[in-house]
Amino acid sequence: MPAWFEPLRRDHRSQQWAQRAKDERTRQCVEALSLLQRYIDRDLDASELEEFERHLDSCRGCEAETKLYLDIKRSLADRRGFLDNAASSRLRQFAMGLRDRE
Repeated sequence: MPAWFEPLRRDHRSQQWAQRAKDERTRQCVEALSLLQRYIDRDLDASELEEFERHLDSCRGCEAETKLYLDIKRSLADRRGFLDNAASSRLRQFAMGLRDRE
């Protein structure tokens, strides 16, 4: 193999490694986000909670999405009593849809 080819081969291997790492990260994110609604509802057992929080520590995207949903929950709790029954029902259906998404 010519010497000039080696850097290209190394670059290709690093691209393959990066893709595998991205695929693994995506798989971990899907698994973590499947627990999101239960996390927000404080319905995870100790091992699930530890796994979920460990993922959040290493994944800024999932951390941001979790923070967004927690902020929405807090905002809705602050406005409790201000929502009419129809709006409350739609929000509950939306939340259940998120839970069933996986």
